[in-house]
Amino acid sequence: MSDRESLIDVTDGRHLRSRDSKQKIVSAMLELVREGHIAPTAEEVAQRANVGLRTVFRRFKDMESLYAEMSLAISEKVAPVVDGALAHDHWWDNLNQLVDRRAKVYEIVMPYRVAAEVLKFQSAVLLTHHRQIVNDERERLLSVLPRNVVKDQPLIEALEATLSFDMWNQLRNDQRLTEIEAGDVVKRIVTSLLPQNSQK
Repeated sequence: MSDRESLIDVTDGRHLRSRDSKQKIVSAMLELVREGHIAPTAEEVAQRANVGLRTVFRRFKDMESLYAEMSLAISEKVAPVVDGALAHDHWWDNLNQLVDRRAKVYEIVMPYRVAAEVLKFQSAVLLTHHRQIVNDERERLLSVLPRNVVKDQPLIEALEATLSFDMWNQLRNDQRLTEIEAGDVVKRIVTSLLPQNSQK
């Protein structure tokens, strides 16, 4: 083996170890956030990831990169739920399915969204990701509604607020409702907002 080939092997090995340690750190951070640690310390991450503290400190110098990796991992986790086709002919049934789907997603991402709400103004990555999520949620809502409802701007804003993560977090964590109870409240508000004749 030539010196150049040996150097390539060594470099490739370092890259693989670097990626492996980064993935361990990202996984550890996701686990800790899920358990309620909004901003895990380097010591907590090192212990959970089973990597050296110096490795974690080196990664923590580029928190934006770690936040981007975490956001990607969470997006991939909920993609099968979010991207599934709506299966009904009537828009009202599709809206109900969208409400149920959003509640399911919120339950999966709740600890991460709560942490992101706290940290997003310290991180351009988290703030950008938050805005992308909100825009995507609005577009998905608009896509199932009939034209006469979409044209009613105050109604759209009210529906978006009702179906937001902030509302779900309020019901689940502040008012301490169960998932089923929170879903019933959201559906009651949605039903009361929409004109009765449009629901048929």
